[in-house]
Order: sequence, then structure tokens, then C-alpha cells
Amino acid sequence: MSLSVNLKKRLHSFSTEIGLSIGEEILVLFGPSGAGKSLLLNMISGIIAPDDGVVNIDHRDVYNSDKGIEIPIRLRRIGYLFQDYTLFPHMTVYENIAYGMSGLKKHAARTKVEELLELMRLAGLKERYPHEISGGQKQRAALARTLATEPRLLLLDEPFSALDYQVREKLRSDLMLIHQRYPITTIFVTHDLEEAFVMGEKVAIINNGRLEQVGSREEVFYQPKTRSVAKLLGTRNIFKGRVSRVKRAELTIETDEIGEVKATIDPIMHIHKGQLVSFSIRPEEIMIIRPDRPIDKKVRDNILEGVVDATVGKGTSHTIFFRTSDGKASLKIEMPNFAYKKIKPVKGNGIAVSLKKESIWIIPIN
Repeated sequence: MSLSVNLKKRLHSFSTEIGLSIGEEILVLFGPSGAGKSLLLNMISGIIAPDDGVVNIDHRDVYNSDKGIEIPIRLRRIGYLFQDYTLFPHMTVYENIAYGMSGLKKHAARTKVEELLELMRLAGLKERYPHEISGGQKQRAALARTLATEPRLLLLDEPFSALDYQVREKLRSDLMLIHQRYPITTIFVTHDLEEAFVMGEKVAIINNGRLEQVGSREEVFYQPKTRSVAKLLGTRNIFKGRVSRVKRAELTIETDEIGEVKATIDPIMHIHKGQLVSFSIRPEEIMIIRPDRPIDKKVRDNILEGVVDATVGKGTSHTIFFRTSDGKASLKIEMPNFAYKKIKPVKGNGIAVSLKKESIWIIPIN
């Protein structure tokens, strides 16, 4: 299965133009509210007609403005799951899942529904009505109903956003296991950063109706192509400077805020001396130097001294807000609890941190 789209749409003061191709994988479409995520899904499904373009599912055009092709929604074989479940309140869980199945004999349909009930951990709830089950169970039932129609493409529009954290976490795991069982081309829309990282085999960043970057999870999160992408992905630590030295796969950048910074680069980037660049480092890649241990050679470069402005506990991790001694720069640092307990950074304490040169990503300024 595959999906290829190239679509344009103008709505009052908002316009979108997006080209995208994916295979039998889960693509996370990530971006802020109002970026055009749901609009794209609605154009792919046929709920909203594009102004121009092509939607090709499994090498067949279901929409092509030049050729006058516009296959009706019901014939596109697209499963569309919303955050509000959309279960029929007068039907049981079993009846909801069975609804919409066609072309199967009674025995085969029953077998299919029973298989999905088992897969979704709903076997003991099949005779209950939607008002008798929890939010997570409703969403699993809605997903089972969507899969029962055997869609060629699965569109998930922030399906877990109305659920509490523990339920969302479990449903994410369920969805990935389901995708292994039913490897359907899937677009998963979210504006939750953690969810994007967990779910994304492939990630597409959308902002103001345009795709800013598409790639693997590691490429997008750790190698943002623009300052905008870096900011959207929570890389608060973004700086600007001028390259003062380039030597093989390493360069030196002079900055006004944090002085001289060394970074490793991919030779294909073709960075040259004198070039103005932005660079970023993710919060979890900044190392706090332990004063009771010798400094490892891997973190001897880019050491900054300063003070802890604040610490915030976040369950399994802590966020530390760091300010350099001269007050010119602030950094956001993330660390797991086990490391936090060993170092115990306290507000007002002086500490030293290292920006690992291997973790710095260069963003050329055009």
C-alpha cells in the first residue's frame, strides 16, 4: 500500500500546498493548532475538495483535478478515526464493529469481528453499549470498527487527545502492535511532542499550511532543517554565530552569547569559513558536569559555567533551566530522574555544563 498526494487549497486568509509520499508505515503529521493538519486529512479523504492536485492511493488516482477524477468518499476505502470516537450509541460494541462490513458471509463476518474484539481487548465488552465503557475502550472499539472495513489507508486525527496520559500511553502501544498485524499506510495527526516521537516511524512537520521537513524520527528530531522546525520540536537551545574555522568534519563557531563552540558536521553540508549559521542542541543532549568526577574527553569541549535558575519535576524526568555566568544565554536541560538524584542541581547553585559537539546540529542560514 502507498499514498502520494500533491494538493493545493485556499480558505479565506489561509492557504496550503503540500506534496507527500509514504509507504506501508506510520507517518506522524506534527504541527501546531491551525497548521493545516486536519485540512490535509479532509482533502485526502474527500470530505473537502482541493482546489488543485492529486491523491493517489496504491497507484490509483482517487482525485486528480487535471483528469477530472474525484472518486466518492465511500469508494476510496479510507478509514478515518477522530478524537470523539463517533460510535453509534444505540449499538453494542459488537454491532458497532460489524457495522459497515460488506461482501462477507455471516460466518466470515462473525469471525472477523471476534478477531478484532480479541485484538483490541474488548471480548468481554461486546454486548455493552458505548455509554457503558470507558473512553479508552470506546476508542479501541472505534479503531476496530475502522479496521473491520479493511481500509487501504488509515487517517487518525488526534485520536487520543481527549484521554488521560496512562490511557494514551497504552493506546499508542496498542496501535503500533496493530500496525504490525495490519500494516496499513497510516497518517497519525498530533500536536503532542512526546506522542510524535513515540509514534513516528516517519515524521512530517507542518506549519502554516506547508511541510517544513519530512524524514525519519532521528532525522527530524535531531537534525532540524530550519530554526522553525527546531522550535516546534522543543529544541529551545538555538543560537546563531559565524564559522571561524573548518577542519575536516569539525568546525568552530564564534557566537555573541556563549563564545566559541565546536561542532561536528556531515561533510556533505559544505559549510565554509565566514558563513553565518544557526545551530541547536536538544535539551536531553546537554551534559551537567559532575564536580566529583574527572571530565570525560567526550565532553571537554563547549563547557559553560553558570547557575541553576529553576528545576521542574516531570514524573520520570526533570527540566533544569540554566543561565550562563555572564547572563547572556539561557539553556533548557532535560535529564532522567536517576541522573538528577545523583547531581542534585538546586536553584541558585553554580554548575558547569557541556554542549556535546557530536550533538550540535548546524542549520545553514540562506
